[in-house]
Amino acid sequence: MRVVRLTLWLGGLCFLGFGVASLLDPIGLLAAAGVVLGGDVAATEVRAFYGGLELGLGSLLLMAERRGRLREGLWLVLASYGGIALGRSLGMLLAGQGSTFLWFALATELALACAALWGLRRLGPH
Repeated sequence: MRVVRLTLWLGGLCFLGFGVASLLDPIGLLAAAGVVLGGDVAATEVRAFYGGLELGLGSLLLMAERRGRLREGLWLVLASYGGIALGRSLGMLLAGQGSTFLWFALATELALACAALWGLRRLGPH
């Protein structure tokens, strides 16, 4: 059960951290990943989607752990981090390249998705 709770905390804290970073310095954050954006409109979009959405997801994961909704939280970890990992993998495959940032992010996303899958199997059927 500890690993299940740890998965929710790590998943939640990763989303919260990236969400806060996206709110504070959206253009700089994406530049570190090799994405070049400019202007206030781009910064607002990144703040909304990466900042706001990730803050929301992180909050949901932490509340799921706190309120004993472990199965629902694990499904959210699996769907969100697994979906991001799938999209990132496809993008890297199509581009034929990656970067240190992309490989680190992919490893983190896959680890969290796998931990969630393992936790769901450990919790068993409803």
